[in-house]
Amino acid sequence: MPVAAQAQPAKYVHFSDKMTESLANINKVIQENKKTLDSIQDMAVELTRAIRSLETAVIKYVRMADKALAAIVPVLKNLPLVGKDVLEFAGDAQALAKKIVTACELAEKVLPGVEAGLTTADMTRLQASTGEVQKLTKSLQGLMPAAAGARTGRK
Repeated sequence: MPVAAQAQPAKYVHFSDKMTESLANINKVIQENKKTLDSIQDMAVELTRAIRSLETAVIKYVRMADKALAAIVPVLKNLPLVGKDVLEFAGDAQALAKKIVTACELAEKVLPGVEAGLTTADMTRLQASTGEVQKLTKSLQGLMPAAAGARTGRK
């Protein structure tokens, strides 16, 4: 068969060409949004550090208050002049202190890993922390006055 009679291969687009184009578009979007992405990461790191600092201060004072309440409440219970409302308030304060300590202990456990994931851009580590951060958020939301009032029926 003569060379001219042979069928020419059909022209087509290679998958690699399509993928290269897509990757170039993704890279362009990332470069266009680099400052925003970096700012979000910087803010997340600073918020994590701020929460850790707040947690350190809070737990110190809550433990002091809890210790004082633990010593005072038994004495108050034995004083006939102390009303039911005062004893109830002291009991509520102790319960709240325990909830705060629990939330702070969870923060102590979770936040170092979150900060490490943020500062090393380790998405696997951040994704692994998501569930624990959600638990921490719910724990902290449970400390809000509106949430506490709704549970006890008080405002």
